[in-house]
Amino acid sequence: MPRQQRSRDKVALMFEAAMQLLVEGDIASLTTNAVAARAGVSIGTLYQYFDDKQALLDALTARELGVMSEKLLGTLHGAPPAHPGDRIRQMVRAVTDSYGGRTRVHQRLIEHALTQGSSSRLSPLYAQLLAVFTSQGVPMPDAGTQSLSPAQAFVLTHAAAGVLRALSAHEDAPPATQIEDALVQMLVGYLAGLRASHATQA
Repeated sequence: MPRQQRSRDKVALMFEAAMQLLVEGDIASLTTNAVAARAGVSIGTLYQYFDDKQALLDALTARELGVMSEKLLGTLHGAPPAHPGDRIRQMVRAVTDSYGGRTRVHQRLIEHALTQGSSSRLSPLYAQLLAVFTSQGVPMPDAGTQSLSPAQAFVLTHAAAGVLRALSAHEDAPPATQIEDALVQMLVGYLAGLRASHATQA
């Protein structure tokens, strides 16, 4: 990515142009010529920064996933919430709120990431979440926190991630608020089951 401010501004214009075009159409119909025209730059300028449409989409997807990751990890800091579901709800909203009113665009970008093999960009985020859950623990239904085993942290992380990816990729999914409620119920139930299991073994 460019280091000079003028170059960064040009790239930002091209990203915004691509986002606008994806609101109006789909990824298949997006062209570099259309992006350049909407951004007010020449096609030659666009190719100075991106080799082709795929490179542009990969860079745009990486940027959007980066913003989402920052918001999601930010929910893990601060005092533990009063109820374990509150933390889960905060994490879910960090993902859905990152759409910034362009849900359809983000649906298409996430689908692009998953279908083009670039979903590996999410691996660092998953690794950080797994580290937090195994070292710092998660809020439990009966107050306090508890560290999870690597297997338990893996299940918790990827269960939530799978639902949120599906929400992003399917335009016919139920409303996000209903998905949020159902996901909180599922994960809180999982944590309650862990606590019950530990109590039985003690």
